[in-house]
Amino acid sequence: MQLFSDIFCHGPLLAAVQNAKLFPDSKYFVDMALRYDPVNLLGVTMQAFRQLSDPTNVQQLKTFVDEYFLPPGSELAHCYPSDWKPYPASLETIKDPNYRLWAFDVNSKWTKLCRRVKDMVRKNPQLYSLISVPHSFIIPGGRFKEYYYWDSYWIIKGLLASEMIGSAKNMIRNLADMIRRFGFVPNGGRIYYLNRSQPPVLTMALYDYFLQTGDLNLVKEILPLLDQEMAFWKRNRTVQYRTDDNEVLDLFQYRVHVTYPRPESYREDEITASILHSKKAKEQLWSNIASACESGWDFSSRWIDMNFGPVDMHNMRTTEVVPADLNAIICGNNHKLGFLHKVVGEEAAARQYEREFEAFKSKFYKAFWDPLDGTWYDLNLERRRRIGLFYASNIVPLFTECTHDQTNLTEVIVEYLRRTRATDVPHGFPTSFIPSMQQWDDPNGWAPLNHMAVIGLSHSKSREAQQVAFEIAKKWLETNYMVWISRRGDMFEKYNVETLGYGVGIGGEYVVQTGFGWTNGVVLDLLLKYSDVLMAPDRPTYN
Repeated sequence: MQLFSDIFCHGPLLAAVQNAKLFPDSKYFVDMALRYDPVNLLGVTMQAFRQLSDPTNVQQLKTFVDEYFLPPGSELAHCYPSDWKPYPASLETIKDPNYRLWAFDVNSKWTKLCRRVKDMVRKNPQLYSLISVPHSFIIPGGRFKEYYYWDSYWIIKGLLASEMIGSAKNMIRNLADMIRRFGFVPNGGRIYYLNRSQPPVLTMALYDYFLQTGDLNLVKEILPLLDQEMAFWKRNRTVQYRTDDNEVLDLFQYRVHVTYPRPESYREDEITASILHSKKAKEQLWSNIASACESGWDFSSRWIDMNFGPVDMHNMRTTEVVPADLNAIICGNNHKLGFLHKVVGEEAAARQYEREFEAFKSKFYKAFWDPLDGTWYDLNLERRRRIGLFYASNIVPLFTECTHDQTNLTEVIVEYLRRTRATDVPHGFPTSFIPSMQQWDDPNGWAPLNHMAVIGLSHSKSREAQQVAFEIAKKWLETNYMVWISRRGDMFEKYNVETLGYGVGIGGEYVVQTGFGWTNGVVLDLLLKYSDVLMAPDRPTYN
C-alpha cells in the first residue's frame, strides 16, 4: 500500500510527473492505471522511475509513463440502468409541455452517466487508483469520472424522481460499502480521497429513499453503517467552541490532516504554497485546502481569512471556521437516524438520537444564530465570533429542520434574504456576494444550494416563505432550461445567476463541466415539486 501511495498520492514519481506538466489536468495522471501485473509490479515501476537518468526530463518521463501506465477510464465501463424508462409516469405529470420534454431529455442523461467497475479492477485492485464498488452508479460527468459523496444525494433525488428505485438503491449501497470498509464515506471513489470525506448526506439519502419506497429491508441493512458514520464525525471532526457566556459547545468542522498537495490538483497546490517560505506554513496551507475540499465548497471566500489580505488561496483558514451548514446537517441527521431506528423497532436508539437532536438544536441556536441580522452564520474559532457575511449555506438549517419555531423563524429569514437582496438575484439563489473568482462565490449558483434553499423555505407554514421558495425554483429552472437550449442539450455543474442573460458558471481550477449529475437531479426533483404551476419561458436570451 505504501508503494501504491508513493505513485498516486505523494512521493517523487507523482511530483516529477505533475511538475513536468505532461497532462493539462493534474487529475489525469492520478486516474491512470498501471499497465503490467507482475507480483512485484509496484516495486518494478518505482525502480524503473529511479533509473531514469534525469527525472526532470519531460521526454524521458513521457516515455516512462507511456510504458508503465494506461490512460484514465480503462477501469470503468458504461452501463445501461435496467430500471430506466424514457417516459416515466412521474414526469408525465409536469403540466408545461416544454418543461415536460426537457425533463424527458434530462432523464435520458442517466443512461449516459451510468458506470460500473470492470471485473479486472476487482481482480487486480493494485493496478488502479479507483476504489471498487459492487454496484453500478451515476457519475457527475466531465472530469469527474468516478462517484462523489455529496453529489450522490442529489443524483439519488433525481433517480427517485425518474422512478429508478433500483439505481437509487445501488447508489446508497455503494456509499454504505465505503463505511463498511473505511469507517466513513470518502470524498470520492479514488484512493487519493481516503484522507477526507464530504458533507455526510447518506443518512438524508436513505431517509428520503425510505419515505418514497417503504423499503424496510434496506433500512435494516444500512442503518448500522450510518451509526458508524456518525461516530466517525464525532470522533474525528469535533471542535470545542466557547461562547460569549463562556459556555463550551461541542460542534463539528471540516478538518483534514495532510502535509502534501492534493494529488489530483498537485501543480495548483504547489503554486499556491510557493509564496510561503516555511515547510510548516506550506503543510498547514495544504491541510486547509484539503479541508475546504471536504466541505464540497472548493473553493470559496468562506474559507479565506480576508483580514490577512486579499481573497487569495494562500490566506485559506478552513480549520479556523465552524460551518453552520455542516452542523445543521449533522443536527438533522440525528433526527433522521432516530426516525429510522424507530421504524425498525429499535426504540432505545431512537430515543437517544431524538435526545441528541433536541440538545443539538439548542446549542446550534446559541452558537450560530445572529439575533440582530436574523440568520445563522459560520463561526470563527480564533476570534470567537460569527462571520457576518451572506452565504447560501447560512439557511441550510431550514432544509435540515435544525430549528425551533419554524414559522416565525422563517419569516425572519425571509426578511434577511430580502434585506441582503438575495431574493433579487435574477437567475437563482446566489452562493455569495463576494466576486473572488473562486467557483463557490459570486456570480455562480449551484444546484445543491438552490435545492436546499427551495426545500428549506418551502417547509415553512409561512406563505411568504413558500412564495420565495417558488420564485427561487422558478428562476433556477429557467436558467437551466435556457442554457440547455442555447448549449444544444448540455447540462452544467454551475450557472451564472447574476448575468443579464443566461450563462454557465465561471472561476475555479478547471473549465466548467457538463453532465451533470446533481444538476440533473435537482431539475427533476423541482420540476416534480412544482409540476402543476411552472411555465417554461417563451424565448431564450443568453450570453
